[in-house]
Amino acid sequence: MTAAPAGRWDAGTVAAEIAARVRDHATGDFAAAGLGMGASGAALLLSELSRGDPGLRTTVHALLAAEAGFAGAKGSGLITGLAGLGFAAKHAARSPRDYATVRGRVDAALRHRLGKVLDAEYGRMESGAPGADRGDFDVVSGVTGLGRYFLAEPSDPEAVHDVLRYLVALTEPGKAGAGPLPGWFSPPWPAAVDPRRREWVLDLGLAHGIAGPLALLSLCWTRGLRVPGHDMAVRRIARWLMSWRQEDPDAGPGWPGTVSADQESAPTRPALEPGRASWCYGAPGIARALHLAGVALGEDAWVHAAAEAMRAVFARPGGLRGLDDPGLCHGLAGLARITGRMADELDDPSLSARADEIAERLCARFDPGAAFGFPTAPVPSHRPEPLDAPTFLEGAAGVALVLLGRSTPPAGTAEGDVPWDAALLLV
Repeated sequence: MTAAPAGRWDAGTVAAEIAARVRDHATGDFAAAGLGMGASGAALLLSELSRGDPGLRTTVHALLAAEAGFAGAKGSGLITGLAGLGFAAKHAARSPRDYATVRGRVDAALRHRLGKVLDAEYGRMESGAPGADRGDFDVVSGVTGLGRYFLAEPSDPEAVHDVLRYLVALTEPGKAGAGPLPGWFSPPWPAAVDPRRREWVLDLGLAHGIAGPLALLSLCWTRGLRVPGHDMAVRRIARWLMSWRQEDPDAGPGWPGTVSADQESAPTRPALEPGRASWCYGAPGIARALHLAGVALGEDAWVHAAAEAMRAVFARPGGLRGLDDPGLCHGLAGLARITGRMADELDDPSLSARADEIAERLCARFDPGAAFGFPTAPVPSHRPEPLDAPTFLEGAAGVALVLLGRSTPPAGTAEGDVPWDAALLLV
């Protein structure tokens, strides 16, 4: 472990220390598989660092091999399953031959899984049954995440087009109860996932809601991968999200996490509490999706609304309330990465400064006495113990990737390189 004097843990030093601990941990026990909690998240960090330190590639190989051992037991999602392994392998590849065998096997398995999900979903739509399960269409475990995996180089345009056609169909209005609702109206999470909320909802978030499909549709449109009805689907989602923007004269604009059928059907939009300022839910993730949509279709109003919402996060009194965790999903690291991305593309020095401030806040929280430096609070519904792990979505590897990006100037990337935050649908 690297020793640093008290108060001297800057972003580069913290990122290097986490990477050293991840490397020492190597193929040690991981709680689960996938980018969320598996070895592929650790591989992603060391793969990023291996651009400047090729000696790390041996450890990357070992981590990916350990992850491949779980391949038969995991799901298919980009964050929660097999697509995470494939994504990490794509990121680690430096030539078309690298990891070609594992990538081929992952592609075949994911194509099979994608076909099964889409067949079931089209059958549901044809029957007129409401209820698009978020686990089928979202970024974390659904086909939006698979679409981003297949979009990453080397890409599979046929699979991407299959996902895009489904997402276009998902935006068609459906019927539930007394009247029409957007097609992504969803049943509640299983009780094992969230026992508190038993209500059907329209989910706005980037991780599990409709902002994720908006981001993918927009990224594909910008790259020239388009299907019939594509632009209309982008407009439907973006306009719907804009309709739910909560305008607080003191706090600035924001969005709720979910809305109910009654709230959607009300004559006027009710005032709802905005979600926390995170990647998974709330203004940052939604703003990023709207920004991508505005750039894709040339809608300056959406770009302006996204920028305004990001600036409001930092101007709002208590705007960072609830961001107690350091990680990417619902913590400071995710906010820092989105803020930095938006700052670069908007050429906004004030947002860039905010991203640096969050990085400094993360460094101040680094605990060198903890296993990986960033223990997080328990989540009673599904994780009763604190998490202190070398993982991507909620653990130290994700934090290190963000700090690495704030501590070093952007490096030139070769054609076909896969940005690590593509796994979050940020690019």
